[in-house]
Amino acid sequence: MLTFDLQALPTEEVYQLMISAVAPRPIAFVSTLNEHGIANLAPYSYFNALSSNPPIVAFSASLRARNASAKDTLNNLRHHGELVINMVNYNIVRQMAIASIEFPPTVSEFDKSGLTPLRSNFVKPFRVKESPVQMECKVQQIIPFGVAGGAGNLVICEVLCIHLDEAILDEHQKINPHKIDLMGRMGARTMSEPVEKLFTPFIKTRVR
Repeated sequence: MLTFDLQALPTEEVYQLMISAVAPRPIAFVSTLNEHGIANLAPYSYFNALSSNPPIVAFSASLRARNASAKDTLNNLRHHGELVINMVNYNIVRQMAIASIEFPPTVSEFDKSGLTPLRSNFVKPFRVKESPVQMECKVQQIIPFGVAGGAGNLVICEVLCIHLDEAILDEHQKINPHKIDLMGRMGARTMSEPVEKLFTPFIKTRVR
């Protein structure tokens, strides 16, 4: 077994090890607005749900490795703490890849990707119409992990409401894991395909 001392490795190599070892990861396709009202879209795969009461999700927005500057999403959330987290399924994975390109702040990734902005109910940033799950959120806290290039900033968000595409629901109005078709982020530039086979390894027990 190989052992890697992460303190001795360049940031890029640490990044590749981390995203390859912790996989697959769900993708937060984050919609924000800048101070001029221009919509921004960007995918983040350091992302997960953390709590149900209150409903909390979080993702990490890293500083640019080349110069330790903040990207548009982080700048926007520092200015205006509202966002929509859109889940990524197979149907929009190519548009998500286009939105991951670093465009100037004056350019909206909605325009470049061809995705459709929808007005939200509780927050100002737009939802992505084509996404099967859209979560309107407000920022609770941003925790910086450092100031060097590649340092993460944990964005902790309270979910105000969730919109679900009826096409992903079963007869009980619950999310069908076969229909939701979510993509997962793997190592390098790879993605995991939607799940074809599911099984339930959990044993039902009564919690005392």
